[in-house]
Amino acid sequence: MNLIFCNTLEKVTEENRVRTALVSIYEEHGEWSVFWNEQAEGKAVRDVWYEGMMWDEALQGFREGLDGKFKEGFVPLIRGTDLGRRMAPRGGFTQMLHYYSEANLQSELFNTLRQWRREQAAKEGKSAFIIATNRILQMLSVFVPHNLDELKQIPGFGEQRLASYGQPLLELLQQVPQSTPFPLDWVKEKVDPELFEQWLEEQYHKKETAGEKKRETKRALLEAMEKGVTLDQIASELEMERRELILLLEELDRDGYDVGPFIEMELQAVAKTEQKQAEKLFRDIGHRYLKPVVQQLYTEDELKQRDVSQIYDWLRLYRLKYRRHAG
Repeated sequence: MNLIFCNTLEKVTEENRVRTALVSIYEEHGEWSVFWNEQAEGKAVRDVWYEGMMWDEALQGFREGLDGKFKEGFVPLIRGTDLGRRMAPRGGFTQMLHYYSEANLQSELFNTLRQWRREQAAKEGKSAFIIATNRILQMLSVFVPHNLDELKQIPGFGEQRLASYGQPLLELLQQVPQSTPFPLDWVKEKVDPELFEQWLEEQYHKKETAGEKKRETKRALLEAMEKGVTLDQIASELEMERRELILLLEELDRDGYDVGPFIEMELQAVAKTEQKQAEKLFRDIGHRYLKPVVQQLYTEDELKQRDVSQIYDWLRLYRLKYRRHAG
């Protein structure tokens, strides 16, 4: 378990004694924990303010917990630290590349890349952002790498993404002339420090707003599930895609919410024989990637006659069920 943050807080009681507590944030295998540890009447007391996979929610739990303790009269020994800002990388080179590409966006090429991403996502049955985020596409449209060495300099292009999408992307990008050179060190000199700092502030506030909106959507999803509303009805009510809701459902499952009854209700529309075949394939070839499962579960003719997006949707739901039972 990795200690990410800790601070000691004190409170002077009516008996003129000092109560001491420690607030801490840990990370282990992508899971966040926020703890409040205090000595109360000679006993160690631990309150868990958050346990789960979502950093934004961990940060929210941390802040809300501290606000309550401040109202009780606790005072931090180390003051003046905004945890969200302290932990966010400020002014790094990757952020500079993001800022520069956003300020100098090449809209025509960016839209071409987005179209390529949509087609690729449809072929693989994946969410578009897994193929490449908007920021990656923005940087590609501005810096226009023409070979693998240049493509590696674009943040977000690790070995896996290079192997999967490097060649088709280069075929697209090589049709467009470069207007800036590689390596990209020159970007540091082109960035106005004052404007860059303003942009960083804007990004911070956008992230906070997006995090709050996501939390609200999760709460709405949980309330709808409690009422027995179907996924299609929730999608219509919240004006969201089914795929987006399933991704949120996966996050809720990781955070410890009981999504089992809702999954069972949604899977009633899927033939039991298909579910059993999927379970066997998950055991035999794994469940991390769904495309190999789909290819063995259905013939090409069957896939032409079916809505492939719905197939991936029910398999994602069944994978959640499978993982819960597999432990």
